[in-house]
Amino acid sequence: MGAKPFLIENIGNYQREMIYLTGGRIWEMQHLILKLYGATPRDKTSGLGIRKAPDGVEELVYVGYPDRPVTAKKAEELALQARKLDGRGYKRLVILGWDYEYNYHRALEARLKASRDKLKVEIESRDIPPDIYDYLKKANTEDDIESLADKVKFYERPYLRLSQPEIKDLGDGKVQMKIGIKRYVLMDIPVSHTSKKGQESYNALMKLAKDNFAVLIDYWAIDWDYDGFTFKSQWQAFRGNGKRAKTVPVTATEILERKKKRVIAVRVVDIFGNDAGATVGIDK
Repeated sequence: MGAKPFLIENIGNYQREMIYLTGGRIWEMQHLILKLYGATPRDKTSGLGIRKAPDGVEELVYVGYPDRPVTAKKAEELALQARKLDGRGYKRLVILGWDYEYNYHRALEARLKASRDKLKVEIESRDIPPDIYDYLKKANTEDDIESLADKVKFYERPYLRLSQPEIKDLGDGKVQMKIGIKRYVLMDIPVSHTSKKGQESYNALMKLAKDNFAVLIDYWAIDWDYDGFTFKSQWQAFRGNGKRAKTVPVTATEILERKKKRVIAVRVVDIFGNDAGATVGIDK
C-alpha cells in the first residue's frame, strides 16, 4: 500500500493542507484517529493513546500505520508494553488498524499461547473504517474532530478460518483443488439496537448467522498461487443485489497445475463492508 493523501486541518493555525502519510507526518494522522476513537494521545510519535471505556476500564489504544498491516507479532509486543506502561499497566489493549496480516487472529492466538509471559491483557483488534476520510474532511478544528467521535464506528476485526485444502491428482500435471471457508465470525454486528425494528433485525441476523455464517458474506475471492505480496483474484463468488441476492457458496474447486509448494490466499468482504483475509500453505 503506497502513501495516501490525508486531508486534515492544521490545528495550530486552522489552515487546511493535504498531508501525505509518509515519514514523520504519520503521527498527525494517528493523533486524529485517537481523537475520533475518544482517546487522549500520550505523545506525538508512538501512536498510543489512553481512553476510559464505557465499562470503566482504562484502555491503551494504538493506531497502526496506513502503509502496513498490523501483525500478530506487533500485537504481542504492544500487549507486553501495555502490561507495564505508565507504572500501573493497562488491562485492555485496543488496536486500530487499517489492515491486518493474513491469519492474524490464529497467529496471535498461537503467540499468546506460546508466550512465556502469561499476558493478562485483553486485546481488541478493530478496523479503521474506510469512510473515515469523509468525516475528517468535515473537521475545521480539533473540537470538530471530537464532535465526530460518536459518528465514527471502529468495529472489531472479523475472524476468518479456512478449511484444509483437498487435493485430487488428475494426471498429466493437473490437480483438482478444493478449499472452503470453515468459519467466519463477526465480533460486532453493526445494526442499530435503539429501535424495536433495529433490535428485531439484529436478533434475526444473529440467528441466521449462527446457523449459516454465509449469510454475512457479500463476496469472497481466491488467489490460488499467492506470492506473499500481491493478491490476485482468480476466483470469486458474489452474493448479488435485490432479487438476485443469494447466499454465496462456502467452498470452491479449481483445476490447477501441479506444484510441490503453493500458498492459497482468500479475501472475504461481508455485507457490512468488513474485509478479512487468510492463507493456507501446501507442501507436497
